[in-house]
Amino acid sequence: MSKEKKELEDAVMEEFEWALQDPNTEKIRQLGEVVSIITTKLTEAISELQVTTGQLRSQLESLDSRVSSLSSRIASGGTISPGAASLGGGMGDEPIPTMAKAPTAPPPSAGGGMSMMGELKQLLAARRRKTETGD
Repeated sequence: MSKEKKELEDAVMEEFEWALQDPNTEKIRQLGEVVSIITTKLTEAISELQVTTGQLRSQLESLDSRVSSLSSRIASGGTISPGAASLGGGMGDEPIPTMAKAPTAPPPSAGGGMSMMGELKQLLAARRRKTETGD
């Protein structure tokens, strides 16, 4: 487990332990907000993964179709022009998308580039300070 993930896990556990030592409506409400934020962030990450997976699946199907077409042309005794050696060069299709063009890591959150973990740690610390000072 990375150091950052361990720190986040420890911060979340401390928040829950702190709230459960002397539970009151305000502490329970704050924990509900933290759980809601975590759930929202997870939902966003899952949605981004689904989109990326769909794009990769589509690219793979396109590549598979082109390889099958090329393979059947070879099997039927057809010749391959020098331009077709690039898988699709002689078929009139656009070039095959490469993995280099596939989406990479999701963009940072709108919070000024702060990671989800950093954002959550900051939120937990602010809530604890607010409650401890009695504001």
